[in-house]
Amino acid sequence: MFRTLPAYLKQVGYRNPTDPYNCNWQFANGQEKSVFDSLVANPVAAREFNDAMESHSKYNLTPWPEIYPTGTLLANYKLDRPLVVDVGGSKGHDLMKFHIRHPGTPAGSLVLQDLPGILRELIVPDIISVKPHDFLTPQPVRGARAYFMHNILHDWDDKIASEILKHIADAMEPGYSKLLIHESIMSSIKPLARVTTSDITMMACLGAKERTENEWRQLLQSVGLNVLKIWGPFESMEGIIETELA
Repeated sequence: MFRTLPAYLKQVGYRNPTDPYNCNWQFANGQEKSVFDSLVANPVAAREFNDAMESHSKYNLTPWPEIYPTGTLLANYKLDRPLVVDVGGSKGHDLMKFHIRHPGTPAGSLVLQDLPGILRELIVPDIISVKPHDFLTPQPVRGARAYFMHNILHDWDDKIASEILKHIADAMEPGYSKLLIHESIMSSIKPLARVTTSDITMMACLGAKERTENEWRQLLQSVGLNVLKIWGPFESMEGIIETELA
């Protein structure tokens, strides 16, 4: 993949790619499919990809309930609504981290969403409700206490990322729902090598990017979301951006 990147960038005049269907991935593989289309067409590769994401989340990152005060989500929680909706949550590893921190959470109050092919044959505890969903379409679960996304938006350029965010914003309840975005926040001064490496990888494979704090704020404000706080230690690999409807 990286072997073809110099030739691809030269061909496009060294402009940042923004189209997942017209970037270095297609140039390298001689096909029109995007990375995710290729995974859908190859169940073995898709399973290996999801296993890798689970391993990355389990062993390389601080559990998100140790970054964000998840106990605050239980305050004023409406029991007839979902508590946390994990959008594009793969095998549910982030919801399990929440459950470990809050073992008394009502059964079914944690909602796991991803594509049907990813969720097929997935076995999860009763605490998690599995609901197939494509986040490029309107969000069917409305008025949840929190919507959670982990390393989703760095896969997409600003145009598509805005569409994904709008679907969630449309489902949020003003003054109650939050959107928590667990992603890298790239420093504009001496950024971490792991983050810049990921930034180049996103560009090479998906025509996407990692974002600075300023870029995150601009993106979120463009879809009517206010940033309340960015949680995470200074110079950490990933933080959590806490947002609500403006």
